[in-house]
Amino acid sequence: MSSAGEVNGEVVTVSEFNRELSRRVESMKQMMGGKISEEQLKMFKINEGVFNEIVQRKLILQDCAKSGMLPSDAEVRKKIQELPYFQKDGRFDMVAYKGVLANNRLTPSGFEKMIRDDLTLQHWMDSLKGKVQVSDDEIEREFAISNDKRNIKYALLDSEAGRKAVVVPGSEIDAFLKDPARLGRARTRFEGLKSTTYKGKKFEDVQRDLARDVLAGEKSEEVRKASEKLADQVLPVLAAGSDSKANALLKSAGVTIKSTGLITRQSPYIQGIGESKELLADAFGGNLSKPKKYSVAGTVVVAWVTESKSADPSKLASEKAKLEQQLRLRKERVLEDEWIQSLKAKAKIVMNPGVTAQ
Repeated sequence: MSSAGEVNGEVVTVSEFNRELSRRVESMKQMMGGKISEEQLKMFKINEGVFNEIVQRKLILQDCAKSGMLPSDAEVRKKIQELPYFQKDGRFDMVAYKGVLANNRLTPSGFEKMIRDDLTLQHWMDSLKGKVQVSDDEIEREFAISNDKRNIKYALLDSEAGRKAVVVPGSEIDAFLKDPARLGRARTRFEGLKSTTYKGKKFEDVQRDLARDVLAGEKSEEVRKASEKLADQVLPVLAAGSDSKANALLKSAGVTIKSTGLITRQSPYIQGIGESKELLADAFGGNLSKPKKYSVAGTVVVAWVTESKSADPSKLASEKAKLEQQLRLRKERVLEDEWIQSLKAKAKIVMNPGVTAQ
């Protein structure tokens, strides 16, 4: 296949794909300070994302063509004539028009198609926005939810904390240090920590600590159990209201009690903790007045609510317009996604991995 793929028989040309890919990469570079590596491009799956965007655009345009949601020739012409880089002395200039297109290797018919497509997509989006309605009840509910806040204190016992509590026999450390390949792993870890944990120290001075740390990390089940055990030890101390004693218990694991600050239930991601629907449900359901243990993405978290804040009804009027806009945008995104997924479900999409592979 000499193309990048097809969407319901419509070809995605290699030049079209490469053009969009170049735009995305340049945009990513600007976001990341002017540089981006091949590894980062692979991590963000840039090629796949670009192809999917092209597919979505073509599906929408095809759907609009079927439903007759297309701009008129007069509308396309008016849009082109209004573009500032085709004007001279405040009026559309045909010579400037042809010159700009020639300099950018574009033909009038090709450029007019681009403008027609852009206008079609705008009509589609306007149509979608017209389907969204927001009621006063929804605004009031949004106001109550967005202003219902909790401050959560927590101790996060991750794998790093668990490793410090795992017992590693000296004989295992000795065997580790005699193995050149494994010693290389310890040296790699040292390089990553020499400016922080091991600042001012030589590798030879801390190699046993590093070996113990690497070996402990290999004992994943023991690491998990160590974190669980530490959580169970700190729970009754926290329940008695002694943060200082809890911090003393946690010190050897490099953990301290922290606070999220006031958060809402709207995002499942909790700052400093991660995503935990169970923890949020308890926090906003009134079931977290005392410390409780949770498993969050492979870590153990002890958490409890220390402060609650409810919505102030007197502020509803001043926030109503902003809340309505938030709800409208959220509904538009959901409707857009549902529409596109419906089109994809009925579409025949072919991707050429020889072109789109990362």
